[in-house]
Amino acid sequence: YFKSHLTIFCLCIAISLLCCLFLHYTTSTKSIPSYPLCISLLTFIMSLIWIWFIADNLIDLLKAIGLLLRIPDTFLGMTVLTYGNSISDLVLNISLVKSGYGEMALAGSISGPLFNLLVGLGSSLLKMNISHGTIAINFYSTSNIISVIAVFILILNLLLLLYQSHSHEYILDKRFISYSGFIIYATFLM
Repeated sequence: YFKSHLTIFCLCIAISLLCCLFLHYTTSTKSIPSYPLCISLLTFIMSLIWIWFIADNLIDLLKAIGLLLRIPDTFLGMTVLTYGNSISDLVLNISLVKSGYGEMALAGSISGPLFNLLVGLGSSLLKMNISHGTIAINFYSTSNIISVIAVFILILNLLLLLYQSHSHEYILDKRFISYSGFIIYATFLM
C-alpha cells in the first residue's frame, strides 16, 4: 500500500517539476502566455492532487486518533468528517438566506448531500466492485448497526421534509424543520 502511494507521489512530483521548468522557460512576466488553457488545466489537475493528498493524510490522522482512543471508524466518519464536510455548506446556506435566497439555500441543503451520496458513494462502490468483485454488506451485523441507523434516520428526515412541504402547500415552517432536524440528530448521536 505504501509503495503504491509512494510511486504515485514521486510521479506527481516529477510531473510537477517538469511543468514548472516548462513554465519557467517559456513564459515571461511582461506578456500573457500563449497557452492559458494548458496552464488552467495544469492548475486544476494540481489542485485535485493537493486535495487528494491532504484529504488522504487527514483521514489517516483521523484513523490513528480513532485507534488510540478506541473509537469506531463509523462513528468518527459520522461526526468529525461530517462536521468538516458540512461547515462550508452551513456558512454558504446562512449567507444565502440572509441575502434573500432561501429557496436556493434549501435546494442546496438537500441536493448537495444527495449528490455526495449518489455520486461519491456510487463511484466509490463502483471502483470497489471493479477492483475486488462483488461487495457483500451484511445489514444484520452488529458492526454495521451505526450505518443502518444512519440510513433509516436519513430516510426519516427526508420523509418528514416531504410531509411538511406537502401538508403546508410547499411553504415550509422553519421551526418545524429546525426542531425536527435537531431532535433527529441528537437522537442519532445518543
